[in-house]
Amino acid sequence: MMNRVYRLVGLLCCGYLSLYSSVVSAENSHNTQSKSASQWADAYASSTAVSIPRTQQFMLKDASRDYPVMVKLPKDYQQNSTHYYPVIYMTDSMYSLQVVSGATRFPMNSNVMHQAILVAIGYQKGSKGASSRIRDYTPSHDPSWKLNTGEANRHLHFIRDTVMPFVEHQYRVDTQQNTLMGNSLGGLFGAYVLLEQPTLFTNYVLGSPSLWFDNKHLLQRFIQDFSQTPAISAKVFIGIGELERPPYTVDNHQMVADAQTFYQILQSHPSAQTGALQLKLLVIPEADHSMAFPTTAIHGLSWLFKRAD
Repeated sequence: MMNRVYRLVGLLCCGYLSLYSSVVSAENSHNTQSKSASQWADAYASSTAVSIPRTQQFMLKDASRDYPVMVKLPKDYQQNSTHYYPVIYMTDSMYSLQVVSGATRFPMNSNVMHQAILVAIGYQKGSKGASSRIRDYTPSHDPSWKLNTGEANRHLHFIRDTVMPFVEHQYRVDTQQNTLMGNSLGGLFGAYVLLEQPTLFTNYVLGSPSLWFDNKHLLQRFIQDFSQTPAISAKVFIGIGELERPPYTVDNHQMVADAQTFYQILQSHPSAQTGALQLKLLVIPEADHSMAFPTTAIHGLSWLFKRAD
């Protein structure tokens, strides 16, 4: 009889301990989760916006249009008060500045590459990015597009007459060392500037230029007119992804072949024969249109600004 009582008491104790253990385990788990949630809440509460160092944004006017322009100064700009810096002007600011700032940070800060002021020009305030860039970067009007096209000339004058004078007034600028960088439609715009005002910039970095636009209108203009352009002293870097060709491109655009044709046209200019016009074409292995620009940017700027050993 006593043995049965002992066994019953033992079973009850084991059951209680098991239940207690489960409760404690659940409470510990809840406390751990609550603690983690509390830690996350503290992390979110202490979060701050991250900005690119030494970078300011200005709003510049083109008549009724306002454009954000971001300027990043070199690391030693404040300390080296007598030095005048080259300027790299970029289209598509929200994309290009982050890429170029990150890619050049180490080589410029470690003096592997000459330091430069970065100026990135954005899209018209209040407009959708696509509508502003398609309008501003295309050199001819194509009625087959739903969005407005063909105002590259106006945008060129805005950069020449407003953006560049502003930068040169605000900062110590080497006006003999201006670079224009653009990608895709921005690369098309850069090619347009090279044809229309080839002396405005001393360097051009043209990534994946959309020379297919408007049935290759600008490329045809180069074929017809570029040989008549007066002597040019400039460096032109063209980058294109190996996969920027059918079947990897939208509407089967032959962007690699177009870039090669463009390069050959530039090569045929008398200034290229004398060495005043220096050219480089980089076909980037395994890169498509979405991937090519970062490689174009760092290779192009290294070619232009790398310090001699």
